[in-house]
Amino acid sequence: MHELNFVDDTFDLKLASEYNLSIQVGLDGFSFSILDVIRKKYIVLRHIPLIVGKLQFLAKKIEAIFDQEDKLNASYQSVSIIYSTNKASLIPKAYSEPELAKKVAELTNDINKNEDIAVTDLPGFNQQLIFSYPKELITLLNRKFTEFNLKHKSVPMLAAAINQRNEKKNSLLINFEKKYIRMIAIKDMQIALFNSFYFKNESDFLYYTLNICHTLQIDPERDELLIGGYVADDSGYIRQLKKYVSNVYFMNPPADFNYSSTFDKVQKHQFISLLNTYQCE
Repeated sequence: MHELNFVDDTFDLKLASEYNLSIQVGLDGFSFSILDVIRKKYIVLRHIPLIVGKLQFLAKKIEAIFDQEDKLNASYQSVSIIYSTNKASLIPKAYSEPELAKKVAELTNDINKNEDIAVTDLPGFNQQLIFSYPKELITLLNRKFTEFNLKHKSVPMLAAAINQRNEKKNSLLINFEKKYIRMIAIKDMQIALFNSFYFKNESDFLYYTLNICHTLQIDPERDELLIGGYVADDSGYIRQLKKYVSNVYFMNPPADFNYSSTFDKVQKHQFISLLNTYQCE
């Protein structure tokens, strides 16, 4: 995705104490949005692509962005951070004790010495999400902000899907990242699948999607697929998917808020997690 910068005419940095700042960060890019809390209107949306070969270089890239972006250096009413990584796993709430959660993370993903582990709730489910993040990134954020909330990118995406999905149907959530897709299957209000898959082309994408539908008995004629992330609504991925699945929808941002008319130039499902982060606090 290319660089984006949308700013509403009403934005005023001197009013930052009335705003929420939400940041989404990962190896694929850095994005942030600003919400006017009083007027319940999103007034800034910014995306900066990143090329980061190794995780240990991410914090320095982000620090350079902070040095260049004056909007990131104000005192906001609240700050929310979502981290995008495929090093994430579901665990039952009964196993959320820190040492046990750490062991699960190390068994399911390659966690290096420069990473820490976080565990976050999934509202409405009897499960939690465990994920790793770079220690240096949190050190940087602690220098920049007095207080902030950290969540995995899947948490606000899942919350957005719950608000939109048809409870009478099974749902498969698909979130596009640059190199992988995150898939979350919901059956009978339970998470039946939480996984990510690397893909290079439409054939890879269709193989994983249709295989999961078959394995989990998600009916391509009756059930629904909810799409978010870095994919255009008219892309070949979506056109091919619609040949096999009847109910394909893009995830919508929260209807409780207004959005600057400048955002009309972007497909909001591409930032579904970022625009739903404040709602999840």
